[in-house]
Amino acid sequence: MSNLLVETLSKALLPGIAIVAVLLVAKRRKLSLRDDIGLRAPRLWFAVVFLLAWLGLIALEEYVTSGMSGTEIKVWPSYPPLILVLRILAIGFLGPVVEELVFRGLLMRVLSNTRVGMAGAILITAALWSAIHVQYAPILLAIIFVDGITLGLARHFAKSLYVPIAMHVLGNLLSIYQSLHP
Repeated sequence: MSNLLVETLSKALLPGIAIVAVLLVAKRRKLSLRDDIGLRAPRLWFAVVFLLAWLGLIALEEYVTSGMSGTEIKVWPSYPPLILVLRILAIGFLGPVVEELVFRGLLMRVLSNTRVGMAGAILITAALWSAIHVQYAPILLAIIFVDGITLGLARHFAKSLYVPIAMHVLGNLLSIYQSLHP
């Protein structure tokens, strides 16, 4: 098995394992997947409003950062079809699902029940989420922090984790598209 295939499979398998781990932690802590984690259908208009706002925020961020150093699009090489599909699965879908389960699902719920309340939970999870993206330029970390606040607000007001998951997937798929079509 080639190194590229092993590396790509790990990118797909690790988030899958993390999703199972988060669900097991939630069960062990006796958290309801529906009420505590937010795995419930949102009201359609909340989902539509937040997805449209998300697209507007992404467009604004693209406009503000265009031409800035450190914000250049990293073009993907010409991957074999299997590698391409696995990378899109891992980065476009599984990564956002596990990150939202951890940050806007589990952590936000736990933190909101402390003295920091919901506002503090949204800010702390946004800061932690941006911190795991340390490989990016400082301006992009600031944008990721703003995105984290937006995802937290979507989770809070929609009362559903599906809304920030959809937003995150959409954002990652747009990024992948840019990497494939510079």
